Amino acid sequence: MKIYNVKYFIWGIIFLIPLPLFAFGSIKADWWQWMLSIGISLKYLSVGLSKSENERQEKIEKNYQGVSQKLFGKYVIIKTNLPWVITGSFFSITLFVRFVFDVIIPVWIVVCFVIVLTISVFYSIGIERKIAEYIDKESNSNNQTKI
Repeated sequence: MKIYNVKYFIWGIIFLIPLPLFAFGSIKADWWQWMLSIGISLKYLSVGLSKSENERQEKIEKNYQGVSQKLFGKYVIIKTNLPWVITGSFFSITLFVRFVFDVIIPVWIVVCFVIVLTISVFYSIGIERKIAEYIDKESNSNNQTKI
C-alpha cells in the first residue's frame, strides 16, 4: 500500500480514531455518529491512498481560487464560507444583546437561525461542488485534446 497524500491520510486516520472508542463503549454514540466518522475517514483515506483521486484533488486545490472567482465573482470566499459568517454574526449579536441589554433571545429567533444556517450549508456545498465539477470538466477536456 502506497500513501500518495500524507496530509489526507493522517486526517483519515484521525477520523477513524473514534470508532474503537464507540465500539468499546468509552464514548456512547448513535448510528449517525458512526456513519459520519466512517464517511469522513473514507473520504480522506481515499484521497490519501488512491493515485487518481490524489491527482484530482491536487488539480482542484491548484485551480480552485481562479475557477471560483471566475464562476462566482470576487466575493466567492464569503459564499463558500457563508455558514461560518452567519454563525459568527449570530453569536456576536446575541452575546452583545444578552450581556449589554440583559435580554434573553427568544426561541423563534434561534429556530430561524438554524433554518437559515442549514440553507446556507447546502448553498455552500453546492457552490463547492460546482467549482469541483468545472475543474474536472476542464481537466478532462485538456486531457482529451492532448491525446
